[in-house]
Amino acid sequence: MEKKTVLPGDKIAVSEEFFPGQNTYEFQGTIRSLSMGVVDVDKKAREIRVNPTVKPKTIEVGDYVIGQVESVQQNTANVKIYYLNDRFVANSFSGILFMKNSMKKPWEGSLVKLGDIVRCRVVSKANSLIHLSMEDRKSGVLFALCSRCGKKLQPAGNRAKCVECGNIEHRKFAEDFVLFENLKP
Repeated sequence: MEKKTVLPGDKIAVSEEFFPGQNTYEFQGTIRSLSMGVVDVDKKAREIRVNPTVKPKTIEVGDYVIGQVESVQQNTANVKIYYLNDRFVANSFSGILFMKNSMKKPWEGSLVKLGDIVRCRVVSKANSLIHLSMEDRKSGVLFALCSRCGKKLQPAGNRAKCVECGNIEHRKFAEDFVLFENLKP
């Protein structure tokens, strides 16, 4: 049997010839494809499977995500994720930023505030939750607005200053905070 490309639901073989393998299923005596891909036959094991042509990208520990802070509690913040490793994701999802675990030394002020655009690193996927951290220099706030007047913040050392009212705010800024000053939420 030559290797051929199949679509979901395509008939691959009859169940008397082979056992259904990965990305296949048996329906009324025939083995059919579960995904688009190339048919792979293991004659020794008498198994037929489909190797997908496109594997979906799933979030993994160590990946970087960019999202917007949706809510902030005392020790956590919920982040709606829009980018995974600098690639836009069509279906956004949420992660939890644990702020106490995000800094090795005590931090003055809040790490993030509601509406901030942040870059975080995925540190865990325990209990079907995406756990985020901002420990490294690459992670942090990329874009923020003044909590007093709503205008854009400009970097001022390790703080940010409002261009309109002069309010100074503390956040954990990413090392490239300046590059994202034209970003609109």
